[in-house]
Amino acid sequence: MTDPDLQLTPEEEDFYAKSSITVVFDIFADTATRIGGKYVHLADHAATEEERRHWKAKIYEVRDQRRAADPDDREALVAHIKRWQAEVARLKDR
Repeated sequence: MTDPDLQLTPEEEDFYAKSSITVVFDIFADTATRIGGKYVHLADHAATEEERRHWKAKIYEVRDQRRAADPDDREALVAHIKRWQAEVARLKDR
């Protein structure tokens, strides 16, 4: 992860390293739901059909990534969490 928004803080590194994989997966699933909900909101309030299609594609992208994730791959789950959290923050005011 080279994007500063995707870097783990020392506290996050410690938390994710010490937490059970079940907790990490639960956070992953919750974060996927949060970003998916944001995309649904944006699709529902899109100004154009093209914009609506864009957000619908993002919804399906998150769904597919969630389905494809290995529930035992801590590093991949954390990468998704960080990426989706950064996206939620980026879209906060939309």
